[in-house]
Amino acid sequence: MTRLHPSAGIAIGPILFILALLGVLAMVLSSGTGDGFGSAGIADRITADVSMQANMIRSKILECQMQYLANGHTFASGACLNDPYPCSDQTDGTLVADLTCPNDSLTSGGEQRSLWTGLRVAMLPQPTKGFDAWKYFNGGDSGGRCFWTAPTGRKTTSITQGLTRAAEKFTSSEASYDSASSAQKFVVFITLPTGTVNSHCSVN
Repeated sequence: MTRLHPSAGIAIGPILFILALLGVLAMVLSSGTGDGFGSAGIADRITADVSMQANMIRSKILECQMQYLANGHTFASGACLNDPYPCSDQTDGTLVADLTCPNDSLTSGGEQRSLWTGLRVAMLPQPTKGFDAWKYFNGGDSGGRCFWTAPTGRKTTSITQGLTRAAEKFTSSEASYDSASSAQKFVVFITLPTGTVNSHCSVN
């Protein structure tokens, strides 16, 4: 019988150690959580998603306002009468998904038409993973009109990096974001306030 040299099995130890390290590395990369190896990818996703979604929502709201300029009137009533921009709940704001355009003709049932499925159909962008659904507030000329989102979890480096870069794609009159805030609220303005900014449109 051929016998192995006494040192023949020594190399297996380092090999198993390297394989174990590779396994841990693969788990971290695949998890995509926290600020580990996947942080750069998370920040990139947040930047791309938030800026794309904000531009889409802003353009749809401004498109509705243009209908007022074209028609010369609005079908809104009550507090929103003669306001060319979509109305909102005055307590908590309104989900962007639920916005209607007050300048479009009413439905056959007399309801306002959806901003997204009404006369000019568009696909509403979904909030990026880990963020609240976009909300909108109409504070009039004085308080300003805006929409916003914020992360649902804890503040991380990936979030602040992603939102900081997203904010850089807008002018200071279009978007507001404070990387030092605890809320990490990302606000996009439709119209800047002529008076004191409404609390809904504040980043704090």
